[in-house]
Parts: sequence; structure tokens; C-alpha cells
Amino acid sequence: MRGYIEDKEFGKVYVELRRGMTSVRFSYHADGNLLMRAPLGASAADLQRMININREQLRRLPQPVSVSFRIGQVIECYKCRVVIESQSRMPGYILNHWEGDTLHLQVHESADLDDNGIKRTISSVIGRAMEVMARAVLLPYAQQIADELGLMPAGLEVGRGMRKLGHCTKGRVIQLSRNLMFMPEPLIRYIICHELAHLTHMNHSPQFHALVNQYCSGQEKQLERQLRQFRFPILK
Repeated sequence: MRGYIEDKEFGKVYVELRRGMTSVRFSYHADGNLLMRAPLGASAADLQRMININREQLRRLPQPVSVSFRIGQVIECYKCRVVIESQSRMPGYILNHWEGDTLHLQVHESADLDDNGIKRTISSVIGRAMEVMARAVLLPYAQQIADELGLMPAGLEVGRGMRKLGHCTKGRVIQLSRNLMFMPEPLIRYIICHELAHLTHMNHSPQFHALVNQYCSGQEKQLERQLRQFRFPILK
């Protein structure tokens, strides 16, 4: 039996319930989300309790390194782009600046772009830049969708999660990850609609999914499949 649960820290955690298992095992799914294998019959509460018990170990679980960077690479984002360039002025530094809607990220010519440490640094620089841009373009887009649907969230905020891409707080504040900036617009809209539906249903009941499907013009299942197949261009 397969499915998923939502965790406040790790976002979507894929679950496989297997007959004959007596303990829980964690690894990373191919898309970078956690995969949890647990005994058949475990309830959602049991699964969440297992995550809570193992939370510290999960934070240290090695994550797959599956991205690559190269000089001349262009990363298309929502309403902007990133261009990776070479620089010879400052060894050991990654420089960056915005020109209009383009982020010029300049890596020293001696840097080994296959080095995982360099990849993580580049990913971090791009992530911080997208956080700034998300406030400028992502939050207004979310407000536009809320207005179209006649909904009134208490606020809109930018988060940093890559596993947890959105969240609706008990105070009706919608939090959207800066990493939505890397997604095509239909998926961004889907995640925003998902969180807006939580203003009505603070659960993942059939009624909730019916509302998301309504907000997405009957495309919820197709968009969810696309989301599962999506690969981020930077590291988590």
C-alpha cells in the first residue's frame, strides 16, 4: 500500500506499507522526498510518531546529489532567470548581481563545478536570491489567485522549504517556499490553490481534494503527477 503524509519539517513523505515488516526504514525517494517503509496496518498517527521519534536521525540522513552546474548554463525561473558565468577576479568567491530580471552568478574560473561543496554553495546563493524575488513576484501572484477565488488569507509569507513547498497556518497565513520560483507556472498555481483550500478544510479529506480540484479546473491529479516528476535545479 502506497501513499504519503505531510510533515511540518520534511514536507511530503512517501509511505510504503509492507506486509511482514516489523520496523520502519527511511531513505530518499528519487525526487528528493523522504521515503518511509513501515509495517502494514500502521495508522497515520503511527507514521507521524515514527517520524517524530527518528527526526534527529532523519536530519542527518545523506541526501542525493543530483544536480549539475556549468558555465553558460541558464536556469529559467518564474518571472526571472539565473545565468552562470565565469570570473577571474576573486578566487574562492561566487559573485552575483541582478540586472533586471536576470541573476548573473559568477564562479571563479578555477572552481570545480563537479565538487559537491561548490554545488551546495551555488545552490545556497541561488536560493537566497530567489527568496528576494519571491517576495516581489510570487506573493502578488498568490494574492491574485486568492482574489480570483474570493478567498482572504490572513497573510502571505515566503518560506525556504524544498520538501515542504507550502503551508497554511492555524492563523490562516499562507506560507509559500521560495523554491516555487523554479517551477512552471501551472505547478506554482496548483500549490497555491492547495494551500488556499486549507482555509476551508484544514486536512486532506476527500472534501479538501474536491475543493483543490475545483480550484484547479479539474486538473488536481494531473498536476500532482507533474509535481512528483519535477526535479529542482539546485540542491536542497
